[in-house]
Amino acid sequence: MQSESPAVAVINPEVQWRSDELRRLRKAASRFPDPRRRRAQPVRQGGGVDETGAPFTIEASGLEARVLQHEIDHLDGVLMLDRTSREQRREAMRAWSEQQEA
Repeated sequence: MQSESPAVAVINPEVQWRSDELRRLRKAASRFPDPRRRRAQPVRQGGGVDETGAPFTIEASGLEARVLQHEIDHLDGVLMLDRTSREQRREAMRAWSEQQEA
């Protein structure tokens, strides 16, 4: 799959703005079952700098917006399950435990 956006390095990125529109993710990006997560579409990333130290902003939608939010969550120490309801976390952990026992 070709991306319309070039690969770039961004240092200390932040999500500056998120749309109120949320779209459900199709698949989870880990070994946990799909906890029915949703992400804002579109978003604006900013507050970071590129590899030369120049301020850098990205406005994105679709897959690019989902990837930006996902990676910024990783940098902030936020896990997928941190953005789910308590019941969804319980169900995901139960399913994960069952997978480990099998």
